[in-house]
Amino acid sequence: MGSGAKRIITAIVGIPLVIGPMYAGGIWFILFIALVVAAGQFELYKIQSKKSWSPASILGIAAGILIVLRSVIDPFQSILIALLITLFLMVILWGGNGDPLSRVGEILSGLVYPALFLSFLPIMRNGMEVIVGARDAFGITLMMFVLIWVCDSAAYYSGRAFGETPLAPTISPKKTWEGSIGGVAGAMAAVVGAKYFLFPILTWTDVVAFGLIAGVIGQLGDLVESAIKRSVNVKDSGNLLPGHGGVLDRFDSLTLATPAYYLYLVTCTTYL
Repeated sequence: MGSGAKRIITAIVGIPLVIGPMYAGGIWFILFIALVVAAGQFELYKIQSKKSWSPASILGIAAGILIVLRSVIDPFQSILIALLITLFLMVILWGGNGDPLSRVGEILSGLVYPALFLSFLPIMRNGMEVIVGARDAFGITLMMFVLIWVCDSAAYYSGRAFGETPLAPTISPKKTWEGSIGGVAGAMAAVVGAKYFLFPILTWTDVVAFGLIAGVIGQLGDLVESAIKRSVNVKDSGNLLPGHGGVLDRFDSLTLATPAYYLYLVTCTTYL
């Protein structure tokens, strides 16, 4: 089976698995994001191990899951703090050979990227439901995913059709400025359509902000993950998703766009 067919089949199966928990909201979306975070951290720690690093991956993943769950029950905050202290001492004192601070950095990288960044997704989805209702909370959260997907597709096809000027040749040689501009344009067109046909609640400031977050910061997230992979000469972060690579490969743009999306909602809107 060709890679194109694998991508389509994976998307057909995967999209409902994303939309279902998002629509349900509450604990279901929190658990789904916790699963995504755990898989993403596993891939990141595995990538790190290719440089003979020794991250305490099990404790790191457990702490990452608690970062997502911290919005559910207050005691998780205490457990998380205790686990982070244990993790810090374990890595510093019993982490094996090498620079202790480097080992701490390896673990913390997975707690920030993807754990902390993606943990804002359920906070955003569930928090908006209280203010704007379940329908709009689901819709505005889903819109972020859709804008990222549209941007990726528009960038890919624009790059194939018009791409000539390398965007970041040392990180991702196939990406071009023309493709990147096409991705931003695609995200902008999609959010304008969303305002007119689905969410009149959006202001024109929202339209511009959401389009730029998906189109610019989302593409930066893609480049960040590409830089991580290139540092150890791997093509994909994993092979969990046939035709797409790993979880980080699918959520790379979203990982960086999520905290920006959340920050905009908190500081510039009344939706959250």
